[in-house]
This record gives sequence, structure tokens and C-alpha cells, in this order.
Amino acid sequence: MKLLTFRLGQFAISALLMTVLFRYALSLSIGVESALASALCSVMYFCLMFLVGWYFGKKEDEENGIYDIGFRFHLVTYIICVGVGYASYYIDLNTENIRAMTISTICWGIGLLVHLIFFVIAKKRTIKGYVKEDIFE
Repeated sequence: MKLLTFRLGQFAISALLMTVLFRYALSLSIGVESALASALCSVMYFCLMFLVGWYFGKKEDEENGIYDIGFRFHLVTYIICVGVGYASYYIDLNTENIRAMTISTICWGIGLLVHLIFFVIAKKRTIKGYVKEDIFE
């Protein structure tokens, strides 16, 4: 199974751009002390990330037929969001404190670990990333 694909790269670039814009917008919202703006930024970011992940995930499945239950996209999202989060803290944007980021990183990491377990189980039911039923029909 190919780990790095063109569609995953497109998703990573999109996620990086959206995450940087989200962190900047969140910083501005916190700076003007607007809870409504912060909430709207968060909801919009969630919806956009979901839709972009869904779009590129469907394209990935159609073009490459890789059956990996979305783990690679989840891992890339985790790395980008955590990396941009810590970078925004260290360049002094007013987004989150280090303790809150660490707690959310650990919680999300636990969720990622659970996803990895399901990924390994699903991988055992495939042959080189392709569902066995699709090959032997």
C-alpha cells in the first residue's frame, strides 16, 4: 500500500493553509475578546476540514482504491494541527496556553491510537490495501 499519495499531499497542503488561517483568526478573535467570533471560527474550521477530508478521501479511494479507513488522513491532520498549534504558541499568537494544548494533544493522541488499532484490524482483512471481496469476486 502506498503511504504517501498525491491526494494525501493535496489534503495536507489544504489542511496546513486552513489551520494557519484558523489560528490567525482565532488569535484575532481572542484579541478583541469576542466569544462569538471564536466559536464561529472554530465551527467553520471544523466544517471546512471535514469537507476537505471527505473530498480528498473519496478521491483517494476512487483513484487508488486504498482501503485504510482514513487513518493516514487522521495522522496528517494530527501532525499539522498540533504542529501549527505549538508554533502559534511559540510565535506568541494568543490562541491557547501550553497546558491546554498539551492536554488536547494527549487526548487527541489517544483517539489516534484507537484509530490505529482499528486500522491494523482492518488491514489484516485486506491484501496490500485492497478489500479481499473486491479482488476475489
